[in-house]
Amino acid sequence: MNSCCKRGLPVILCLIFLLLAFAAHADSYWKMHWKPGESIISFTPEEDTQITAIIEEANHKSEGTNIRIGADRESDVETAYNNFLTMSPDGAPMEPADDKEYEDIGRYMWAIGLPDEQSISRDEAWKIMLKYLIDHGISTPEILVHYYPLVSYETGNYNGNPVWRILLECYDYQDSGLPVTAWEAAIYAHDGSVCGYRAIYPVG
Repeated sequence: MNSCCKRGLPVILCLIFLLLAFAAHADSYWKMHWKPGESIISFTPEEDTQITAIIEEANHKSEGTNIRIGADRESDVETAYNNFLTMSPDGAPMEPADDKEYEDIGRYMWAIGLPDEQSISRDEAWKIMLKYLIDHGISTPEILVHYYPLVSYETGNYNGNPVWRILLECYDYQDSGLPVTAWEAAIYAHDGSVCGYRAIYPVG
């Protein structure tokens, strides 16, 4: 287990260190990156119904799995924000142990915030990510029902534009026989457009 997890830091902070380690070899943090409003995901009524069904099935089937337990632990935004304040009492963005300057986002700064009235919900951001993966041929509805998100509301980057940052992992790869894969995306919280996407494993 990663030593930072052993010391009891919140799961999401351990995740940040691991994600930065995956990105350390790259000139850009994201494989694809957009400014607010540049990558809008739209839904037909049929597509909205389909994506909602994926989320409902994933919610049901993931109950009791390790990934779901970890995600639920971090899902309450007020708890996540208060955990962040224990490490940064003044709420200032923190710089994880990574000295990389990325071409697309600059230096990554970690800061957890609270969603405001302009922000879309966590589940809306999850829905947008699923639609992105399907639209771009990265995955299919049949596969995505086996994935559950770890989500954080971040405010430290993108010129002050808050994002829902989502790591999507397979919660039952041992039973489903699916390969071990993970995807990451950031969704701009105020307009719901896609901020960035990359594959965590396999990298690409």
